[in-house]
Amino acid sequence: MVNKQFKIKKREAGSALIIGLTILLLMLILGTAGMRTTIMEERMAGNTRDYNNAFQAGEVGLIDGEQDVRNKDPVTNQKLRLADYSRNDFANDCNVVNTNRLLDGLCVATTTNPPQWLAIDWNAVGVPGTAPLPYRIYGQHTEINGNPPTPLPPYPSDPTQRRRQPRYIIEYLGGLGSLVIGRNPTALTNYFRITTQGYGIATTDDTPPLPIARVMLQSIYGK
Repeated sequence: MVNKQFKIKKREAGSALIIGLTILLLMLILGTAGMRTTIMEERMAGNTRDYNNAFQAGEVGLIDGEQDVRNKDPVTNQKLRLADYSRNDFANDCNVVNTNRLLDGLCVATTTNPPQWLAIDWNAVGVPGTAPLPYRIYGQHTEINGNPPTPLPPYPSDPTQRRRQPRYIIEYLGGLGSLVIGRNPTALTNYFRITTQGYGIATTDDTPPLPIARVMLQSIYGK
């Protein structure tokens, strides 16, 4: 009986190379996906920070508008103007056509759409106190301890470019008193709606640059 042994020849088909390239491709896909995720998270973090900056600026503008209506320096308690705002100081066009620039941004509340805070041009350009503007600017009509409030810091990307300060309008809503039987009538309380826009630090490539993040806040102030 003859035993025959057969040898099976192994063919070099390059399977190791194919497997290696497949692994490299998978690593490349995972690395690209991870990089995209990181970039997206950085953008989200930047947008959140910019929104928070705009929100804080809006709060500053809201406080400034309330102080404007209050007509008093919060430190010295001295009046900012000789007289408080009256109904006659407010106009349907926010005093744009009025020659008194101290009344810019004082509006009569509308009863139809759009409301004043959507109708005005918040991007209107002009020199405060000289050109008519439909809004008021933070620090232009108020004081802290006898001095104008400190402006918000400039843009980090360009320290020479002054950051857009919060802007606001004041709407006259009307007066309301109280009459209780058996008591003397209370003094008339005038109510005002203050709407402010705060801006973030990120800007567009326009000339002049426009802030990307904007936050609008409102409050009702009675005096």
